[in-house]
Amino acid sequence: MKKKIISAFLCVSMISAMMAGCGSNNATNNAAGNGDNAATSDDAGNDATADSDTEAAETNGDGSTVENTVYGDASAEDAFVVWGWNDDIRNLLLDHDDADGNNVEAPFQKKYPDLAKRIVFVNSGGSDYYQTKVDEILADESNELYPDLMGLEVDYVLKYVNGDYLTNVADCGIVADDYANQYQYNLDLGTVIGGDSSNPEDVKALFWQATPGCFQLRADFCEKYLGTTDANELNTMFSTWDGVLDAAKKVNEASNGKVKLFSGYDECFRVLANSRTSGWYGDDDKLTVDDKMTQYMELAKSLCDDDLTFETDQWSTDWYANMEGDGETSNAALAYCGCPWFTYWCLKDPWKENTILVSAPEQFFWGGTGLAATAGCSDKEMAGTIIKEFTCDTDFMVSINAANSDFVNNKEAIKEISAAGATCDYLYPAAGQDFMSFFLPLADNIKADVATAEDQDINSMWATQVKEYANGNKDMDTAVADFKAAVHDKFSYLSAE
Repeated sequence: MKKKIISAFLCVSMISAMMAGCGSNNATNNAAGNGDNAATSDDAGNDATADSDTEAAETNGDGSTVENTVYGDASAEDAFVVWGWNDDIRNLLLDHDDADGNNVEAPFQKKYPDLAKRIVFVNSGGSDYYQTKVDEILADESNELYPDLMGLEVDYVLKYVNGDYLTNVADCGIVADDYANQYQYNLDLGTVIGGDSSNPEDVKALFWQATPGCFQLRADFCEKYLGTTDANELNTMFSTWDGVLDAAKKVNEASNGKVKLFSGYDECFRVLANSRTSGWYGDDDKLTVDDKMTQYMELAKSLCDDDLTFETDQWSTDWYANMEGDGETSNAALAYCGCPWFTYWCLKDPWKENTILVSAPEQFFWGGTGLAATAGCSDKEMAGTIIKEFTCDTDFMVSINAANSDFVNNKEAIKEISAAGATCDYLYPAAGQDFMSFFLPLADNIKADVATAEDQDINSMWATQVKEYANGNKDMDTAVADFKAAVHDKFSYLSAE
């Protein structure tokens, strides 16, 4: 039943996108999965120059147009089109220039130079615009930019997995033994609802990243305001929510409010949302609010009532500014919610050799990128080759880590990477932490079985009501009732009772 409903939802989403021509309002995905989503202009390793495609243009808040950037010749007879919201996938597929103009060899082009020549990569210009643009193209298989392969973020991957626009990995020549080393939570995210992840006919997306979550602390502030840079002591301090609140009060008082533990209370959202025991709805399609979500509401209110954050929104200008502040002439935050990609993609210069990783009170995950072949894929064998290399082949996944530091979704690859002594130049040396070894046990016990196809939209509606409650504009019962009503208005098949 759900598969049918969600498929219909995708169709409605596509029609709305074509009529309204606007992207998602959820800014929390701007960097989720892989860091900076800005398009780059180099085209090294691809014979054709980068062309701007204006068919699916979107508009920024300042009225400027956000256009697709197309690398390669989409009109070529053997073109194989790959879609992404930034250049992360492209940079692993095709040789390119780095920020300093140096040519960087891509793992896939090195191994498959002839296949690489066929690849056309479409960068949507940001994840806020990605679904709107790709949904338009998915409705028209005759369009030369129709994707053969597409990237999918965790927050909306099930929307596509449970629709009719993807083919299963079995059709691409992938068998269960190929993905035996992947983490189960990622397999669950790519498997149709009610399906069996051990059956490749039920699996439509496979992930190349694993994304265990943690808190990432700025060591110089830890020493100054918490009195220690000992990783074990800090892990104990952050092991409970009471401990987190105590640390927030201590930092605020010791710095006279110039440094806060968190820039905003939403640093705690993923920790609780991605460790829930129940999702936003179950088989009965009835909206439910897990206890961890009401716990998040109470935590947000406590932080606001005691002025323990700067009340910024994640990914906002002020949020980034607090990552670079010095705590004296400018405001600064001591801790950010993070995961492997957050460390090497999002942290700013003051955090280099100055970051201590600690476990959060709950085990959770954040983000990740899946790859999926479309139902109308022009070359499923080639799609299978790319998916298998990116998400299954141990040696290739070790090369992905060498290229961009990803904590890859392959247990054997992670063992090899860890044994080789892979380092991260953001870690505080005196803490004696090993980047891969820290995340390894956190990745083993992640669960994603509560994820739904509508999570991105529902999470955004929940955030709206949490802010109302945290700021004292509504009591909890009213905020929860208004949340359920808003979700039902958008997704009428979900019961608000």
